[in-house]
Amino acid sequence: MKAVLKNYAKEVREIYNEGEFSEYSFRTPLEELLKNILNGCDVKVIHESGREDFGAPDFKIKGKGKIVGYIETKNIDVDLHKLSGRDKEQLERYKENIENLILTNYKEFILYQYGEKVEDVVILDDNLNLIEANIEKFERLIERFLSLSTPEIKEPTKLAEFLAKRARLLRDAILENLDENEEIKALYEAFKEHLISDMKKEEFADAYAQTIVYGLFMARFNIEGELTKEKVAFKGIPKSLRVIHEIFKHIASDLPDYLDWIVDEIITILNNIDIRKIEDSFKIVGKEDAFLHFYEDFLASYNPELRKSKGVYYTPLPVVEFIVNSVDEILKDRFGKRLHDENVRILDPATGTGTFLATVLERVHKNVKHTLFHVYLKERLLKNIYGFEILISPYLVAHLKLSMLLHNWHITLRGEERFNVYLTNALDLMRSPKQSGLFERILDKEREEADKVKKEVNIFAVIGNPPYEVRASEGWIHELMKDYLLGLGVEKEKKKGALQDEYVKFIRFAQWKIEQNGKGIVGFITNNSYLDGLVHRRMRQCLMEVFDEIYILNLHGNVRRGEKDENVFDIQQGVCIGIFVKLREGKHKAEDCKVYYYSIVHDAGLTKREDKYEFLENNTIKTVEWKELKPKEPYYFFVPKDLSLEDEYNKFLKLTDIFKIYGSGIVSGKDDALIQFEKEKIKSIIKDILNPNVSIEKIQEKYKLNDTSAWKPSERIKKARRDGEFKEEKIMKILYRPFDIRYVYYDNHLLQRALFDTMKHFILGENIGLASVRQISSSNLKEFNYTLITDKITDRCLLSSATREGVYIFPLYQYIENKITKEIQKVPNIKENVLKLIKQKYNATPEDFLYYIYAILHDPKYREKYKEFLKIDFPRIPLYDKETFEKYKEIGKKLVELHLMKNIPTQDIDIEGNNLKVESVKYDKKKKGVKINKETILLGIDENVWEFKIGGYKVIEKYLKGRKGRKLTIDELEHIYKVVYIIKETIKLMRELEKIEPQ
Repeated sequence: MKAVLKNYAKEVREIYNEGEFSEYSFRTPLEELLKNILNGCDVKVIHESGREDFGAPDFKIKGKGKIVGYIETKNIDVDLHKLSGRDKEQLERYKENIENLILTNYKEFILYQYGEKVEDVVILDDNLNLIEANIEKFERLIERFLSLSTPEIKEPTKLAEFLAKRARLLRDAILENLDENEEIKALYEAFKEHLISDMKKEEFADAYAQTIVYGLFMARFNIEGELTKEKVAFKGIPKSLRVIHEIFKHIASDLPDYLDWIVDEIITILNNIDIRKIEDSFKIVGKEDAFLHFYEDFLASYNPELRKSKGVYYTPLPVVEFIVNSVDEILKDRFGKRLHDENVRILDPATGTGTFLATVLERVHKNVKHTLFHVYLKERLLKNIYGFEILISPYLVAHLKLSMLLHNWHITLRGEERFNVYLTNALDLMRSPKQSGLFERILDKEREEADKVKKEVNIFAVIGNPPYEVRASEGWIHELMKDYLLGLGVEKEKKKGALQDEYVKFIRFAQWKIEQNGKGIVGFITNNSYLDGLVHRRMRQCLMEVFDEIYILNLHGNVRRGEKDENVFDIQQGVCIGIFVKLREGKHKAEDCKVYYYSIVHDAGLTKREDKYEFLENNTIKTVEWKELKPKEPYYFFVPKDLSLEDEYNKFLKLTDIFKIYGSGIVSGKDDALIQFEKEKIKSIIKDILNPNVSIEKIQEKYKLNDTSAWKPSERIKKARRDGEFKEEKIMKILYRPFDIRYVYYDNHLLQRALFDTMKHFILGENIGLASVRQISSSNLKEFNYTLITDKITDRCLLSSATREGVYIFPLYQYIENKITKEIQKVPNIKENVLKLIKQKYNATPEDFLYYIYAILHDPKYREKYKEFLKIDFPRIPLYDKETFEKYKEIGKKLVELHLMKNIPTQDIDIEGNNLKVESVKYDKKKKGVKINKETILLGIDENVWEFKIGGYKVIEKYLKGRKGRKLTIDELEHIYKVVYIIKETIKLMRELEKIEPQ
């Protein structure tokens, strides 16, 4: 070893002393060194020479059919401990995804294993002489490097992890080189033109990388003996999967170096797995589907955020089986058919990994004699089962999964036989293509066949788990969606975004397909917001006009609504199973449809995920104890509602009948940066953001102002900078949360939603306004408390962070420019007919009427009596007699002054402990105080004050938690005790309101 290293040092010195050298100049001596010291280990050195593309290490060490590891070189003068820029990013990527890596600058060698530095040795000094004292350490580093090689993988979880790492490397290499590689760029353009028009480069790189990995994975099961790229292309991928087959033909022909080494590594890994053990583990037993878990494990390791953003969560088998079994029972009992009958065509329009279609096959396999299944499959099922999937990797996984399921039953598809699962967007029809290359023609062929199913094939059952993602409707689905958007006043709604959710469009698509057939069934698990969403009322009516029976199994699990039960998915949005049955052709009155409902939480009393699964496993549509609902105009709710007081309540004036204009609270887009506790802090941040000498990219990185589909700070900052310099007068107070006043830079360009049309009436002059919500999503609401008074700019989440519970502001006055004098005039924001009415009935001013409204909304009797209606829409205000009006008005005035914090006496601060940093917030019943950390407690706060809520927030708790990690100032402590006083007085005044007997 000593002689070999001395010779290496001599060769390096000679090159260095010649003067002109680069990183690549020293590779020959390093290669010779490696060949000499690894010679006896049956290790092959593959030198990736002369390549400067992104994505591949410089040396690959391979032996006995396994990859030992990689070596990455840097220039001889580079400090390996102070890498920056691209070099640093590259090393981090390699450490994350390569288990065995040596980094060297030809003098120092650092060994990383599983991302951790395990050995570090310098063998050449600054004069490039061998450091003989470190020879033993170098030998140990090499031995440790050689001792780790690609293991034989027997567990699916481990395989998923290994493949995910290589997929990440593929993705990054594709993305970095996409614009330079014409063939891959052509694939990207073809996908955009023929499949997903708004596909981003990052999304294509993801899709391509996952396709390669899963294609190789599929080939491993289809090929006897060792995998090679050529075998994969021509034997491993069925020719019937034309799109995938074409991609792999490209891989086998001429793959660039920066991708080739990763593909080679994946093939090496797959050649070293125990294929039979892996295959056995994919056999579905009970409620566990190992294949689905494998895909989940892969995505979780590959990119958890991608999984969340695309809604790529596998549907739990108990859910799938409940839907499929119920559909089969309805077919048998109501139509005299079965899943395997000649004219029963089944479609999953959001196939994902094929779980629903696989379960259909299993149900049929169970229904018929096993000897007949093969005949049914070839003669009917392959023709009658359809699926659409827009993402190429799940599409490939679905075909792989279905093929493996058949393999378990000793059935193999031959030649052009395939499942009719198509790579297509279910909600779009093919447009005239601009390109006509081979790959484009193959994509077009796939879409043509899918479009024929969409337009012409009669479907008897539509099943699945559509994605949950809001995006604008395009093409023909946009026309179909008009049925949900027009009618019952939905077209007048300001916010209709919830109807743009993909799952709503999939329900509309499924409804259309069943109408096309005349009869049939839809069985979906979806977001459950359509059950009682206000803007979904026409959708519910439309479904009732088409289907004869609707069954809603509410699985709940909505964290955003404050529900405490566990979701059947790992998501925050509540879900439900909807089964829609059409027994006769044509439409009918909505009231002729029978709607049945069952809550797994409230009716079955189940809150744990496993208990919900067990319920689904042990029940079908025939055994659930359904409760019949009677949905009626105008809302047609698909959940139980006590609306017995509806006629009485509807006689009252709704807030929107009283006030001329109203609007949402503002949305900053990034509260952490754009809303601050101190005026000086927001001033400093905004000056930084508007500074033209600081790049927008740096500003975005510094303040985490990331571009999203809803808000693009990069563009907003450009506009704000063009608009001019920082303006002191734009710094304004904002009512951020109840009694929590902060500072915002009120700029229409910077803020995501500034809502100037409403907020200007608080900027141009003094004003007060009512803050309330239109709908309450909290299913466990004990009382209506979603109202507060404001006299300043107000945040949308003032009363709740729930999406549906965004606050609306009803200003008491408007500030309007006189068209003649150009002066700003203050005019009441109360409609003329109402002004006239309150003048005649009560001789009241606009202020008097607002006080009255505010008192009504705080009356516990009113809140309890009309609770169901207050959940549904803006509050309605009863107009009692003059005597009652005066009583409410006087208390309302006191409440308004209290809640605007006018003339609040200074309160004594009662505190135990000196540490004022808020670390945790917890109530101490014994001491009647609030702990803000282990040492300090704020005393003198009664439990009813602590529990007092405005909207979705406990007031004191929310104020303190909003300051977590912050040291409370004296001003804030005084403020807290003033709020305690306000709450105490509010409770007293609400008791007085409760005593009033309205006339």
